[in-house]
Amino acid sequence: MDRAWFLFLNGLPVSMPAIGTIAVIFSKYGPVCYAAILAWLWWRGTAGSDGRRRTLLLAVLAGTLALLVNVGLNVAVPRPRPFLVLPAHVLGGSPPHDPSFPSDHAAFTTAIAVTLLLVKTTGWGVAGVLGACLIGTSRVIVGVHYPSDIAVGVVVGTICAALALALERPLHPILRRLLGIARRWHLA
Repeated sequence: MDRAWFLFLNGLPVSMPAIGTIAVIFSKYGPVCYAAILAWLWWRGTAGSDGRRRTLLLAVLAGTLALLVNVGLNVAVPRPRPFLVLPAHVLGGSPPHDPSFPSDHAAFTTAIAVTLLLVKTTGWGVAGVLGACLIGTSRVIVGVHYPSDIAVGVVVGTICAALALALERPLHPILRRLLGIARRWHLA
């Protein structure tokens, strides 16, 4: 079933080239957009916005944890990229050759989105979850991930978001100190 979904999604640009172009854009620039949005939300802060900035720091922590978990899973399950074992269309330039399982893009973007969603930054959280779905799907369309790589990346990202939020109370003194440093350096 994983193979069939991969072949279906990866084959879409053959009959609808615009989908391939859009998928390449989402695949290449999606995670960068998440970082840019977090930076924009940080900088647009106003007096008394320490709570929101703590949330942004937790979202960064969740995304970082997700990438670290993926490193371990890449070693434990060194699954080759689908284009190495299936007849696939690889779009968007030079493809990655590290293990496919799970998707770093899906884990990272989901971790950030779910953190924002669970801390009642609902509008950004919902937009982030929708964006993570589009980015994950684009990674299959461009030929570098199986659908199951994306699904497990979403699970990893969700768990890491929950973990980062569970650590908020123990990390509160560190977060407060980081915000103090940012204010002294005129970064907050």
